[in-house]
Amino acid sequence: MKHRVIAVVGPIASGKGALIKLLEEKNYRCVSLSDVIREKTHEWGLSLTRENLQDVGDTLRQKFGSSIMAELATQEVKKHPHQHFVIDSVRNPAEVAYIKKHFQAFVIGITASSEKRFAMMKARGREWDPKTLEEFQKLEKRDRGVGQEDYGQQVEKCLHMADIIIDNNGNYEEFKRNLNYFLEKNL
Repeated sequence: MKHRVIAVVGPIASGKGALIKLLEEKNYRCVSLSDVIREKTHEWGLSLTRENLQDVGDTLRQKFGSSIMAELATQEVKKHPHQHFVIDSVRNPAEVAYIKKHFQAFVIGITASSEKRFAMMKARGREWDPKTLEEFQKLEKRDRGVGQEDYGQQVEKCLHMADIIIDNNGNYEEFKRNLNYFLEKNL
């Protein structure tokens, strides 16, 4: 396989999980930057709401540098130089830069329309996900980096750093077929 480390970027509910599942089927091991944030959120006694997770991530990046989650989460990657990894929850350009620099990672961006992503998010039924389109749009602005500090989430800038962007506006079977085709040609 050409790429030992692949990072996945994209807005909320764009289909990143489907890509990660396919990579896991190809013996990639997933490391999530969000695991670091969830751990700290729990340590700080906060409930696992999306807003709290975003706030904790922003606080950690502001205090320790914008690549801190990538630095902490990829310790496992460094321990296993022959294992293939997929890195999830990359949301800041400094995280993308760190992962590219230290692992020569290939970065895949996933996109889909807001309407499709809101529908997919509702279908997955996670407790902390927004219930209305208005709540979703507010969350999306923050996720993409609108009005955020450099240490905040900047998914839009991360997408511009991706080596390839895969569109997920079709149906699931079409998306899965396109992902499999791409992975067969590039891994």
